[in-house]
Amino acid sequence: MEWKYQTIEREGFNLQVAKNNTDGPSLFWIGSALYYPRVIPEEISEKYQITVVDQRGFAKRIGKKVESKEDYFLEKLLDDFVFLQTELKVPTCPIVGHSGHGYMALSYAAKYPEKAKSLVMISTGPSHGTPMLEAEVYFQKYASGLRKEAHLKNLSEFQKNIERTPEDFFIHYCVSLEAKGFYKIPFPSRTFWEGIHTNKLAFDYLFGEVFRDIAVSDFFKKLSIPTWICMGKEDYQVAPYYTWDPILKEFPEIKMTVMEESSHLPFFERPEEFLNQLEICLD
Repeated sequence: MEWKYQTIEREGFNLQVAKNNTDGPSLFWIGSALYYPRVIPEEISEKYQITVVDQRGFAKRIGKKVESKEDYFLEKLLDDFVFLQTELKVPTCPIVGHSGHGYMALSYAAKYPEKAKSLVMISTGPSHGTPMLEAEVYFQKYASGLRKEAHLKNLSEFQKNIERTPEDFFIHYCVSLEAKGFYKIPFPSRTFWEGIHTNKLAFDYLFGEVFRDIAVSDFFKKLSIPTWICMGKEDYQVAPYYTWDPILKEFPEIKMTVMEESSHLPFFERPEEFLNQLEICLD
């Protein structure tokens, strides 16, 4: 599938955008305009016209202004997204966020309901706080010995990598979780990250503080659109699927699918099943 790329400057950040050339229903996908086109399979990109936009953590900064947390306030990212969706003339459509970007998609749909036809959160736990403690419990209880051994080797490489290029901490961290995030191991996931820029402060602040303390129920209360949560059964990278149970009891209208034989990228590992469930849940 061919993707076209462009860069849009906003408030000192070069935000990249990727769009495929399919004539189908629109999806507005939040995250990295370089990473996600590499992992969205053709089964999905041939069905939907997908616009993938950077969040500021992946955008190169312009000028010499001193970086601060304020640059990465969640409200500023949401304003970026509405600016991009409007500028690119992406119609009201499903808003998609994967992993930590699921919180961005949720927050965006709640703040700008006129832009969101539905919400898709993929491999996103209830928060990066207390529920994440269950991820290690789940891993130790259910992961195979081979998976655990591979994870220990990856952690050893992680320490070497951050010493070599500390500015790529987030990429090294994601790669170090291969054995927790991919159903088939070993998996050469570093190729997905080639040429991608990261702003460490953005991930330290958003993923380490904002999403640690996020109260997803407060956002769900504001939504009146179809919402689908998709989790991989063997995703050990985020809070496991069952940590959603107390929240989903409060919001029975929210649908969740737990996909067998998949981990942190269920759309990549089980594209046909993912596509079928997407269409059923958002119909």
